[in-house]
Amino acid sequence: MYEYIKGTLAFIGEEYVVIDNRDIGYKIYTSGSSIAYLKAELEKVIVYTQLIVRDDDMSIFGFATKQELKMFQLLTTVTGIGPKVALGILSSIPMSELIGIIVSEDIQGLTKAQGVGKKTAQRIILELKEKVDHKLAIFEPTLIPKVETVVNDNKEEAVSALVALGYTKAEAKRAVDYVKDSCKNIEEIIKKGLKFLSK
Repeated sequence: MYEYIKGTLAFIGEEYVVIDNRDIGYKIYTSGSSIAYLKAELEKVIVYTQLIVRDDDMSIFGFATKQELKMFQLLTTVTGIGPKVALGILSSIPMSELIGIIVSEDIQGLTKAQGVGKKTAQRIILELKEKVDHKLAIFEPTLIPKVETVVNDNKEEAVSALVALGYTKAEAKRAVDYVKDSCKNIEEIIKKGLKFLSK
């Protein structure tokens, strides 16, 4: 129903934010990493959302990046994983690390997530290993918009992509500022930014 909600950050809770859009406050459940990202934004924020409807409840879940939303959606396809558990997983483990854990079948690493025991971890890995590798090829450039000219918006998108990979916003901004002038497009900014951050 809602692709995204854009507005000002009116309130921050432990596991949700309230976005004010034209005097309507949208309560959006989100992860710790998305809260940290949105907190650092000074002006309007954008949250990519999914409306979850149940018999007795309607809740909006949303994230600072499309990549994290896609990961949330994949987690909720796993048998026995509801939106709150998926949110707990994303709050416990940075997304780039989570993808690596699933692809490498690291059951022990996955049990570090909130609400995930050994059996649940095995089920997540069994059901998502191929899907994560295929749909969320986060280490590949498929999720990076291919834009031919570098403008200010590209800088923000590159920062968002690096944050989605587990870096802090401050680290991502520093890397993007360092490499952006030598790059022709956003894909190159992110690649060079990753190299800068890995040093």
